[in-house]
Amino acid sequence: MQHELKQVEVRLKLTDKTGVFSMERIDTPDKAVSVLAPVLAGLDREEVCVVNLDGKGRPINFNVVSIGSVNASLVTGRELYKTAILSNAAGMIMLHNHPSSDLQMSVSDRNVTEKMMYASLLLDIEFYDHVIVAGGTGKTFSIRENVPELFEPSHYAHLISHVADGVKEEAFYHGTSPVTYEILQIKDGSDGELYRFWGMNYVQKKGLQINVSDYESKYQGELKPGETLDTLYERFNIHRPEDFTGHSLSVSDVIVLESGGDKRAFYVDSFGFCKVKDFFAEKPARSEITFTVAECGEFHSLGRYRDDISNAEEAIALWKEYQKGPLNGIPSIGIQIHKPGQTKMEDTQVDLVSGKTIDLDMMRYYPEINAEETAIQKIRELVENLHDVNVVGNIPENMSAELMIRGVDPKGEIYNEELRKEPSPKHAKRI
Repeated sequence: MQHELKQVEVRLKLTDKTGVFSMERIDTPDKAVSVLAPVLAGLDREEVCVVNLDGKGRPINFNVVSIGSVNASLVTGRELYKTAILSNAAGMIMLHNHPSSDLQMSVSDRNVTEKMMYASLLLDIEFYDHVIVAGGTGKTFSIRENVPELFEPSHYAHLISHVADGVKEEAFYHGTSPVTYEILQIKDGSDGELYRFWGMNYVQKKGLQINVSDYESKYQGELKPGETLDTLYERFNIHRPEDFTGHSLSVSDVIVLESGGDKRAFYVDSFGFCKVKDFFAEKPARSEITFTVAECGEFHSLGRYRDDISNAEEAIALWKEYQKGPLNGIPSIGIQIHKPGQTKMEDTQVDLVSGKTIDLDMMRYYPEINAEETAIQKIRELVENLHDVNVVGNIPENMSAELMIRGVDPKGEIYNEELRKEPSPKHAKRI
């Protein structure tokens, strides 16, 4: 008896739809964008589309990949590259609109750009640009022009290790013991807020530690035959179980797989998953960072003094109260770091506010404070809440623009108006 291995043909095909028109020839990527931008600008909800290009960068066609809501549109890399592959394209441009007219790039916009760039290196389809179009105005923001480092292949070199991790994980999936999974998401008030919604590249660059103590469990289940990390990602974004209590699976979430007593943690990265070493290790005690308020800034011991204040508003209120006291001193507000195992005499402390001046230049002489992201955040909180004072200098440079981007909506999808933050400017037209 003969056994047949069937041969199949791929019958997928492209179907023409009504196009868009221009009085001039659409023969460059910029012209394609300039033709599409006015159309996207007139839409009342977010749409994501791609322009497919030939080997000389000439537009072949365009495809609307996703139609979302007024502030969100969910897409996957698979859908974005589908028409490029079927069109035998050598390159592509991605566009999406912000109906609110906001041109700022969000964390999610950045993440999807990184994901598309990484995929382009594997598929050998050049990713020319990701363009944001402002609703109403038609103004555009080219991510390639404004954040060029995202389009440098060297930016993705270390991520090739993700592929190797994925191959090793196949053996884990197909062992004899059942495989269970647990979805973990960063809990409010934990150190994880420093890297919430940021990729592994950012975590490593900042020297941050991903630890189970920063997370809380949102769902547990058992892997079904054929399920992988990728299928879990799709399910917890598109077909979320009713009893799932978390937000859509996002960058910085962790999936823990367990089989036969072996636990492995995988960080949801900007593209793919990254195995986390020492995720379950006991986390070293962290530094305690507080505000200090002195009734006499010149000599702290001469008046009332507090060094246990956790938030800027309380510190400012106490500082104002000390100004009304009988002591003829100059009240001050400072920042203090107490490291585990140190005595109080070894604590690092510096006064930043004295009289009507906040001196940020003092920070250059205190590298121990500059190295603490939490301390920098507290200083920024102090500056934002302290009014009617002269500010000397700037918040230390190692307080990156990325870390200042907060207000992230955890329930947002790939594009979300609430996530907008990062520069702005140019590009524009349609196919």
